[in-house]
Amino acid sequence: MTKIDIYLARHGQTAANAAGVLQGSSINPPLNELGRRQADALANAMKDENLDWIVTSGLDRAIETANIVAKFHENTPFLSDSRLNEISWGEQDGVKMSEAKTVVDKVAHGWMNGDFNAKITGGESANEGKARILEAFTDILKVARERNYRKIFVCIHGRIMRVIMGTLVSKDLSKMHHFPHTNCCYHQIRVELDADAESAVDPEQLTFEPIRIDVRDHLADLGKLEPAICRDL
Repeated sequence: MTKIDIYLARHGQTAANAAGVLQGSSINPPLNELGRRQADALANAMKDENLDWIVTSGLDRAIETANIVAKFHENTPFLSDSRLNEISWGEQDGVKMSEAKTVVDKVAHGWMNGDFNAKITGGESANEGKARILEAFTDILKVARERNYRKIFVCIHGRIMRVIMGTLVSKDLSKMHHFPHTNCCYHQIRVELDADAESAVDPEQLTFEPIRIDVRDHLADLGKLEPAICRDL
């Protein structure tokens, strides 16, 4: 069996995060000054992990965060994959969370109660997010096995991180809200694959063991995080 550790990290803060703006896949700002400091702290937390591969979403805030982490891993392969982008909040993308809260809460409560097809107009459902992350992780795990990668850093976004944890760890999307997050926190999960390169890889059939959840001690000296209302996403 091949044992692989995956570090799922959320990107650093952006101006939209700081302002309490709903930031889905259509919103693509860079990190702000605090976000870059958070990414530096994350980089220092990851510098001794001997990462074999760095993977990000296709959005600038995740790519920028991962590039900062990569400064300690100069020869590590780097991949950007849009299948790991944040959930789309449709017509509510870019709206102040205080204004979008009623609409977002209705969809989020639907997901908590098993309606994984619920979505905001023009947005994406939990099931749609799940489908694309399963495709992405099937490919990630296949490549990791082929290339003998043992430690993979994946930089993503808050809600899609919850979809990933609900899908891979809990095997139940209604439990995705059990996994808190903030900018530049990370979860470490572990999976064992059949070493036979010809065997199928199906993330839904694999056991992903939570090793460390919501690690954020490296952020302790950075002061105020994003508004609490945004950490509920």
